[in-house]
Amino acid sequence: MGDVFVIQCPDCDSTLKVDRETGAVLSHEPAAAKRKLGSIEEAAAEIARRKERAEDLFAANVEREKHKSEILEKTFREALQKAQKEPPGRPRSPFDAD
Repeated sequence: MGDVFVIQCPDCDSTLKVDRETGAVLSHEPAAAKRKLGSIEEAAAEIARRKERAEDLFAANVEREKHKSEILEKTFREALQKAQKEPPGRPRSPFDAD
């Protein structure tokens, strides 16, 4: 769990687990209770806030997709180096656990 940030959202009070290197959200736990809006002005402000948040999330996803090939290439190189360091052996069989 050392490579994961646990973040509490100050706005909606939900809990996010985010990968440290890639910035990808690994899990999301919504808040227990949602707040209710008292007036039309608050509802309009909430809609504007949600629209801005959606635009920010979209921009973040576009940026992540731009770097997706780099992230996959890095992950592949690390896995390849790990595989080259480990001695080749017989693959583990599901029947070995018996």
